[in-house]
Amino acid sequence: MIDFSFSPAMLMMPRKLPHSAWLGHIPFASWLLEVQRPELIVELGTHNGASFLALCQAVEAQQLGARVFAIDTWEGDEHAGFYGNEIYAELRDYQQRHYAGISEMMRLRFDQALEYFADGSVDLLHVDGLHTYDAVREDFESWRVKLSPRAVVIFHDSCVRERGFGVWQYWSEISKQFPSFEFTHTHGLGVLLVGEQQPEKLLHLAAAASRGEFAGINQLFDSLGRNIKNVEEIERVNGGLVAAHHEIRRLNVEEARLREELDRSAVQASEQIARLSLEEARLRALLESDAKEAHERYAAVESQLPALAQGLSLLERRVLDGLEGSRGLLNEAMHTEREASVASVIESVIPRLEEQDRKLNHLMRPWWRRLSGR
Repeated sequence: MIDFSFSPAMLMMPRKLPHSAWLGHIPFASWLLEVQRPELIVELGTHNGASFLALCQAVEAQQLGARVFAIDTWEGDEHAGFYGNEIYAELRDYQQRHYAGISEMMRLRFDQALEYFADGSVDLLHVDGLHTYDAVREDFESWRVKLSPRAVVIFHDSCVRERGFGVWQYWSEISKQFPSFEFTHTHGLGVLLVGEQQPEKLLHLAAAASRGEFAGINQLFDSLGRNIKNVEEIERVNGGLVAAHHEIRRLNVEEARLREELDRSAVQASEQIARLSLEEARLRALLESDAKEAHERYAAVESQLPALAQGLSLLERRVLDGLEGSRGLLNEAMHTEREASVASVIESVIPRLEEQDRKLNHLMRPWWRRLSGR
């Protein structure tokens, strides 16, 4: 029978709850820090900071005096997905405001950060980077020299067997070389007791796991972790509801604005229609007036046509008579035996032609004036 006592450290509720599968392991992480009391904690792979912030909060709450280092490029990978700078910026802002005195974020590759840590100095190493078999093995083996005599190494996602995850495969190998135990909830968490100087409580858990008596402990931390995940889900749902309410209010304001604009446009359209109707009536009246006037002018012209035809016939007769008379005068002048010059003959003809022109003007003027509207 395993001897395991409950601790208030298991009930730590994170202040910040990023959406993450790691939330289910926070009760164990808090209890682990209480039991191990590490001085230097290094996390390889942080993403949005669920585990990193929980470790910082536990260090602060338990007054451990430990330093917590988060190492990541914050660019993502094929398993976590790739993302922009916004995740790093948000986490950095929160870390600086709450845990600047006990933690640091190092934006480096894991191998680049090695030179900043002394050999044998890391008490707790959290491996949560790229999850392929080769990557996990490289992370552990390259950092192994940095581990202290009481070092504990935890491997996240030890139960995931899809999308090229290889943590489970490496865990099956490395867990046989050291005392260890594994949680199977929330994607799995393998706990490897690498250092020779381990607290008795951790050794008891490893022994219970080797005897097949670890299920009860796994269930306990699974239940505690579910409470945190439920709180995170409630907060996420509430956040979604708040965002939905904000969106509804925004849409209501937009609807009111559009209705007001539509009403204003309707009034303007009505006014425009009224103006167009008046203009249409005016144009119709003007058109009818012009049509009436044109009809009257056409009727007047049409009534003058018989007189015009008669006048033209009379004019034609008079012009022919005048030309015949003028021709007779000229013939008479040409054959006269009187000694008269051509000039005197023309002078005698001109008054007669002028008289013919006067009669022609008198005949034409009344019709021309009526035709032209004068």
